[in-house]
Amino acid sequence: MTGDSCIAGIPGRAGPTNRLAAAVEGIDFLRRSPRAAGGPGSHKEWLHFVVHGDGVDVLVNFSIVDDTRADHAASRELPRIVVLVRDRTWDGAIELFADGECEIDGQRIHLRYGDNRVEFRDGVFFLHGKLRHRPVGFDLVLTPLVVPAPCNNIRLELDRRPINWMVMPRLLASGSVRIGARTHVFDAAPAYHDHNWGHFQWGGDFAWEWGFALPVARANPWSLVYVRLSNRARTRCFKQGFFLWHGETVARVFREADMTVSLAGLLRTGSLFKLPGVMNVIDPGCDSDVPRFVECRAEGSGDSAEFRFEADDVAQVCIPNDTDDDGLTIINEVSGRMVARGSVGGRRLALDGPGMFEFVRGA
Repeated sequence: MTGDSCIAGIPGRAGPTNRLAAAVEGIDFLRRSPRAAGGPGSHKEWLHFVVHGDGVDVLVNFSIVDDTRADHAASRELPRIVVLVRDRTWDGAIELFADGECEIDGQRIHLRYGDNRVEFRDGVFFLHGKLRHRPVGFDLVLTPLVVPAPCNNIRLELDRRPINWMVMPRLLASGSVRIGARTHVFDAAPAYHDHNWGHFQWGGDFAWEWGFALPVARANPWSLVYVRLSNRARTRCFKQGFFLWHGETVARVFREADMTVSLAGLLRTGSLFKLPGVMNVIDPGCDSDVPRFVECRAEGSGDSAEFRFEADDVAQVCIPNDTDDDGLTIINEVSGRMVARGSVGGRRLALDGPGMFEFVRGA
């Protein structure tokens, strides 16, 4: 993997009361595929949100990707939403939408897929959704607390076009999620958001590990994001990073040789929830190669930090490969808890709270 730039935040363009809103608007907007204008295909773009409540996790992912099937129009895009919720057990669905059901406004965040929508307006994200075939709905308002950090021109494979990533690991969520007859109410709950766009093919020679953790106490100023990219066999690491925010801004980024990462054990659960739902019938097994623990130590320029993530539960999102007719890429969404300690810029790092990791593997 190669990358031209990984910038620790972008400067606010307005006064202190709307600095964060201006920073978000300056980078977090829809790019859309260039294929309709004669550009390359295989474009993928998604907006990812996670909320941790008292006894409940919520994951919402809006995506729009090029339809690469040979029997479809060259300019067609596929709007899709993935919703995963977990309280007593996992629930959720993957839903696709026809063009006439959607409103997609480029150059800002405004998408509507049927009864599901996401919009950034007045400095906050509004998320609303209701699944068609599962008893799951959500109404959420997410307020950014940190300046977003972009990582641009990332190559998952050395011979492929680049993708881009924007991460905003700390927001406050208010609202509710409905799971069957149960309603969970959020009041200033910790939340996460990222935005990805660019060109790659599911089934290519890559895999990734990504995760974040947030403190339960709002007074704790630390937020943490981890990422590692490798080849599909996971025998060679292309790129790795350990990002720390203190308050609104990035305090430290550890990279490559700064970091030592170890994976230990295997997460074993009594059942394994999979999306789309048909996968629970086709492949009902509960084994996965998700590690039980992820440990990372980082040191450089007088700073040091370490974390230990302990996985608790996992759900799988199964994506058909672009590179072959019958292969799958498995996205393991893993809930758990992290403890992080260290010293950065003369400040003591202490974080203990919920997190979610993602392990992308080939099936």
